[in-house]
Amino acid sequence: MSNFFVSVSDQIASAVDQAARSVVGVHARARFNSSGVCWSAGVVVTANHALRQEDDIRVIAPDGSALGAELAGRDPGTDLAVLRVKDLKAAPAARQEGQAKVGQAILTVGRFKDSVSTALGVVSSISGASQTWRGGQLDQVVRLDVALPAGGAGSAVVDASGKLIGIATGVLSRVSVFAIPVATVERVSKTLLEHGRIPRGYLGVGLQPIPIPEHLKSKWKLASEVGLMAVSVDPEAAAGKAGMTIGDILVEIGGRAMEETEDLQAVLDAGSIGKKLTAKILRGGEAKELEITVGERPRRG
Repeated sequence: MSNFFVSVSDQIASAVDQAARSVVGVHARARFNSSGVCWSAGVVVTANHALRQEDDIRVIAPDGSALGAELAGRDPGTDLAVLRVKDLKAAPAARQEGQAKVGQAILTVGRFKDSVSTALGVVSSISGASQTWRGGQLDQVVRLDVALPAGGAGSAVVDASGKLIGIATGVLSRVSVFAIPVATVERVSKTLLEHGRIPRGYLGVGLQPIPIPEHLKSKWKLASEVGLMAVSVDPEAAAGKAGMTIGDILVEIGGRAMEETEDLQAVLDAGSIGKKLTAKILRGGEAKELEITVGERPRRG
């Protein structure tokens, strides 16, 4: 029995050692550092929420050297940020072949101060592609049963051989740590390196769910019991230019029913920019259609 535990312990330590060769510490906030993963030569991916500053970012490489890092871009929607790090001597992380599996043992491997930090857990559930509450698109939702240690945001989530499954984040769910899957990291990091941000569609309207009265639902043969009422409209943005006003109830756009604000976010992806979409609204008890040409969400700051 003792030999079994020694063997398991040695395998875990070996996996951590393997993964740590690609893991860096990221210093971009007060008190605690976060972690990041060398994705390709001179490129580090990390958790966006842990970057509290965009200048004077320092990265601690696996060999202990401190290097300046430049923010290439960030995407709050998927909680990913990309850093360019000149002279970084770290091996790009080896990716796991195939998909993660429910029940699979995983390790988070990060850096805290001058030490590698790790935690042991399992993949608790996996579901298909989904939009986050922040508006980003995950290729898979990979939930973990693991407690992130100090510095664990942005750490590598690896399998028993030390190969990368994803990037750890605790802000995309109130109840679970997620592994942002490799496919999502690949897609988002490529766009951030090319453009510095993730383009998203924009209507310029503030919306909140509201029940649709039964007589209007029957009169206009609506399938949904809830619509999105406009509580603010930017007259210079897409919806305002198309004629939407405060008090209008959006029930459908682009052929998709609107019951929650997440439904609209799902429509307004990068591919929607410049497209003309038909919006069905209720105004004063009457049904109307508006043709809205989707704009691009403006840069913040």
